[in-house]
Amino acid sequence: MKILCLTTFLDGRDRFEKDDTRTVPDADAARFISHGWAVEAGPDAAAPVSAVTGETTLDIQNGVIAAGDSNG
Repeated sequence: MKILCLTTFLDGRDRFEKDDTRTVPDADAARFISHGWAVEAGPDAAAPVSAVTGETTLDIQNGVIAAGDSNG
């Protein structure tokens, strides 16, 4: 099946870049489409839907690891 990648992702050793059009086995194409990473490409395929990404924050916590002298 021919797919159009909506985002960049890895599958095993293969790297799929955003806006790439690739031919993959039907089972792989179904998995990529179900995850929202790709859509079916072709003249009769539906128009691609953009992937929605929400804002992500990483709260970094300051931490101190105390290494004391334990040799007496």
